[in-house]
Amino acid sequence: MPQHSDFDKLRRALPKLTLEQARQLYSELGSVLQDMERQATTPELTRTKGREVVEVRHINNLEGTGTTTHLYQLERIRCGKAGCKCAGEKGELHGPYWYAYWRENGRLKSRYVGKRLKPIE
Repeated sequence: MPQHSDFDKLRRALPKLTLEQARQLYSELGSVLQDMERQATTPELTRTKGREVVEVRHINNLEGTGTTTHLYQLERIRCGKAGCKCAGEKGELHGPYWYAYWRENGRLKSRYVGKRLKPIE
């Protein structure tokens, strides 16, 4: 007897649902899809040597038909200059400054925002 995938089983069960069950499934599936799409377009929180994340915010930028999710991180940073106060493991980091992160064509992009959070376009 051939094995059926979970997807095939689900497809066969759909016509057996009541109208109310189908509406509930439709609503729940919409929420699941939104979460999956958000995860696919939102960059992962990244930890980088020489940076300390102070705060994180997710903001949707509405652009015409779709939304672009940007991850904004308030970060303290090490500049890398030899004689700076931030040099060394125990050096005092600069900032905090806001940075925006997002994905374009599967690549992680970032941009410096400044001392105050201003959503980028």
